Amino acid sequence: MRLQVLHLTGQSDPRSCALSPVQHAFLDDLPLPEEAKVRLNFPYDATLAPYRDVPLWLGSLRHVVLFWRVRLRRRAWAARHRPLVEAQLRRAERSLVLAGSIGLDLLGRLDLPRDLLDRLTVVAYGAVASRPPACRTIRVASRRDHLARWWPHDVTVDAGHLDYLSIPELAELCGRLATELAGEAA
Repeated sequence: MRLQVLHLTGQSDPRSCALSPVQHAFLDDLPLPEEAKVRLNFPYDATLAPYRDVPLWLGSLRHVVLFWRVRLRRRAWAARHRPLVEAQLRRAERSLVLAGSIGLDLLGRLDLPRDLLDRLTVVAYGAVASRPPACRTIRVASRRDHLARWWPHDVTVDAGHLDYLSIPELAELCGRLATELAGEAA
């Protein structure tokens, strides 16, 4: 496969890596063939449970736990998740990673090999990351996002922390990048 587009966000439900309906819809709208759209989220394990709606308070609590787990058990965490993530990313010559919230930090803490990072372009929306990966990254934030607005960013939009995938500016940016990367991979 020449190009793939995939989501990488924290796990609001650690028993699942299924995409939410909003994430599916975002992929549906990208100007790419279906086979380029990865219909799983981090950690890309198809054997996990299907999507279930998670209350905001519970998803937030699980992200805080994940945030600390990654930092306190860094090597063990990376060793557990790196093989699945690396295998998914190696399925294509180029990957457009849609990293939401702590997804950029998770990607950076996997310590992926340089040859793989060179093939990635990351759009990090609402990014909260103290250790981003060393690859092409475009950070998107909003003044209304009380978490991400304090972190460095390249593009400013008008969205709340959970609303980025529904704003036209992000869809346009990702559509342009997908078209650019598809051309490079051809």
